[in-house]
Amino acid sequence: MAQSEQEYYRKKLDTYFSKDHETARYFSITDKGITLYAEPEAKAEVTLSWREVDSLKNIISNIPGAELEKLLTEKKDSLYYYIKKDSLHYTHAQSLKGMKIAIDPGHIGGTFHMGETESRCMNLMIDSTKQIELVEGNLTFFTAQLLKKKLETQGAQVMLTRPDTGISSLGLSFFEWKRKIKIRGYTDSLLKQGLITDKEIKLLHVRMEDKNLFSNVFGPMDLSERARKINAFNPDITVIIHYNVNEKNLGWTRTSNKDYVMAFVAGCTTSTDLKTLQGRLNLLRLLISPDIENSVSLSSDVVTHLSTDLKVPIAKKTDASYLSEHCLSTPATGVYSRNLALTRLIHGTLVYGEPLYQDNEKECCLLTAPGENVEGCTVANRIALVADAYYKGIVDYVNSLTKK
Repeated sequence: MAQSEQEYYRKKLDTYFSKDHETARYFSITDKGITLYAEPEAKAEVTLSWREVDSLKNIISNIPGAELEKLLTEKKDSLYYYIKKDSLHYTHAQSLKGMKIAIDPGHIGGTFHMGETESRCMNLMIDSTKQIELVEGNLTFFTAQLLKKKLETQGAQVMLTRPDTGISSLGLSFFEWKRKIKIRGYTDSLLKQGLITDKEIKLLHVRMEDKNLFSNVFGPMDLSERARKINAFNPDITVIIHYNVNEKNLGWTRTSNKDYVMAFVAGCTTSTDLKTLQGRLNLLRLLISPDIENSVSLSSDVVTHLSTDLKVPIAKKTDASYLSEHCLSTPATGVYSRNLALTRLIHGTLVYGEPLYQDNEKECCLLTAPGENVEGCTVANRIALVADAYYKGIVDYVNSLTKK
């Protein structure tokens, strides 16, 4: 039994995490269990017997980070007592009725100016008389709204990480935050919640243009708050919605002929990510829990429907430089392990979808064509088709749970 577990976890470590060979040196997988080291060949930091691994694997994703750190680094007999507590016997729904689903509409959007601030917009020249403006944060929000309605119709409880276009997960716009951050009490509250670091607070005193302020301080804080909200909600499934672009088409002032669908899950860890105890425990969580395997299964179902319904080819590893340089292939076609903030920070089963390229010569027109009315705004049928493909993928995944 221990031998088969060793083989399973060694293979999992190699498949999903070991982007560089140094990563594996933080772990020792033997017939006695799994040991985590603070640094390669240092004194053991956490040691779990196979009995403990087996007891923890289905509940570790539900334990808050600070609690997990204390439990594993100070554990003695208390670990078994903790595992046996009734509060940790979580049961997740296996049908859409009663299922908790979190949806994160990527980026912020709102005005084109905000899209420029977060570098997530484009002004595409179609011909001498026509230009198309796209703001990704608006596309993702309307997709999320449509998907939310479909899921709620089937009895799911759905949570969005942000309430509207132009509004962040903190409940205010970037420009409102710029004014509020000057208040010491507000900054202190963010620091206490772990949403901002001392280093980032120091950056607030450096004169920066809005783009740099967003990328260096506000953006990371917004992502941390999204992850915090989702983990507090403790969903059965998390859906992270984005729209992609051709990485070579810099400036995004002209259209491209490329168009691919792909999805990301956690992993592709490097030794740099393991310099902190939080980073090491997070990898341990991902290693012993079924989060990645379940995420690959969900993502595969979503990618299949996105590709089939939208008629967009599934991306191979050679179709984008970041796929070959910053990702590891998973057993599912078009699903890649990538060390993104949300795939790393969010616990549980997730799909981080990239359904199409906005700057594609056909897609940009479809994405701005008249269509459905959502929250008082006219949303293109192409966006509704994306939401429907997500929905079908989720349904397929949920149906597969009932067959297990």
